[in-house]
Amino acid sequence: MPRRFLFLLAALLPVAAMTAAAAESSSAPDSAPAATDPGYRLSAGDIVQIAVYNEPDLAATQTIARSGEMRLPLIGEIILAGKSVREAERAIENTYKERKFLKAPVVNITITAYFPREVSVLGSVRSPGTVVFPRDSTTLDIVEVITRVGGFLPVSKSNAVTITRRADDGKETITTVDLEKALSGRRQPGRESANVPIYPGDRIWVPERLF
Repeated sequence: MPRRFLFLLAALLPVAAMTAAAAESSSAPDSAPAATDPGYRLSAGDIVQIAVYNEPDLAATQTIARSGEMRLPLIGEIILAGKSVREAERAIENTYKERKFLKAPVVNITITAYFPREVSVLGSVRSPGTVVFPRDSTTLDIVEVITRVGGFLPVSKSNAVTITRRADDGKETITTVDLEKALSGRRQPGRESANVPIYPGDRIWVPERLF
């Protein structure tokens, strides 16, 4: 093999290696967490990190309880679920000021993990499965949830739909609702319809009619 060719090959190998490394680096996924959207509405189950500028002892990282509350240093329980990130930051700042713990606190909230906000719908519906909540919604109306799974079947017992909900203490409650009345109320002008809120983690069961 000519010496000149070997020289050129040796010179090009580092360039090829650098090019491959650059391509691999550009195609690798970004593992850094995305910036928290200040307009995102906090939900029970979200894990949030709260920092107060120049007050490291007041930092806290917790899961928002099913009640919507978090326990923070000095101020104790405060409701955050349902508020946007920006609204929650202002609420915490105002609480520290009103209780005279801090004069001009600056609070920053970072969401470290989003709770999977979905509800399962099983039984006599067209497409049993899960319904995912929009990011700006903390509840859904049960009729909307049923609609998203394709609606009832002809054999569905829509007047005996059950909702199973787990509390913070782990206890479950089962509620039976009559969706026939809710649906008929929506169809008839001037008649009120039942608004049954559904929360993330709820389980809906639609039984079949027994003929």
